[in-house]
Amino acid sequence: MYDISIKEVNFSYGDNAVLKNLSLSIAAGDFVAMVGPNGAGKSTLLKMVAGLIKPDSGLVQIAGKDVPTACAAGNMGYVPQHYAQNTVGFPATVEEIVALGLYSRHGRKMKREGERHVVSHMLELVGMQDLRTRLVGELSGGQQQRVMVARALAINPGILLLDEPTSGVDYDTGTKLYGLLGELNRNLGITIIAVSHDIDKVIRVANKVACINNGVCFYGESTEFRHNHIGAPHLFPYQPQ
Repeated sequence: MYDISIKEVNFSYGDNAVLKNLSLSIAAGDFVAMVGPNGAGKSTLLKMVAGLIKPDSGLVQIAGKDVPTACAAGNMGYVPQHYAQNTVGFPATVEEIVALGLYSRHGRKMKREGERHVVSHMLELVGMQDLRTRLVGELSGGQQQRVMVARALAINPGILLLDEPTSGVDYDTGTKLYGLLGELNRNLGITIIAVSHDIDKVIRVANKVACINNGVCFYGESTEFRHNHIGAPHLFPYQPQ
């Protein structure tokens, strides 16, 4: 099981302190909606958990291990913001993009026969198997995002991290995408963290909400956040617990 422990983390971009003594503990199997204002440090924190940046101080652990060890073991799937939009004009098919998820720093993880099976299964999970031979740049925004989720799932991660997964898609498509993530969380037990400004949609499928504004303003059940805290001015600006 893949729990996430973040202890007294600090991070700055030059003189701009983005994360201040932030601590957060996420249980294995939780679906956490990470919300908060622009510039609050949400994407920075997600990149830290993904192993893309290191804290200036503090500790991040995945299932009791340091982040590089967890990433090297293939325990992490990461979908960055706007990644799908960058594939427009890229001459690769849907199945080729998903197959890229099977590569690690050490090269291909399996033989081609096994690769085809995994790619097919991932596309089936996200409802994209019928478009496997289409060029990814020809797809709608929502379809591209589904492909990126399938790519992140290809290594069978215990944790899935997504940064604004519904950015640039319409309301109905965003709702369906979050519904898909909810199904993956429930059916596969994947721990999910989704940074989002679509608060209404994401908290309908997430069981926990982390409101971040340089520190943790709120962390608890999504039902409590929905009933008592949405729009509450005391969450902004930064007022850590």
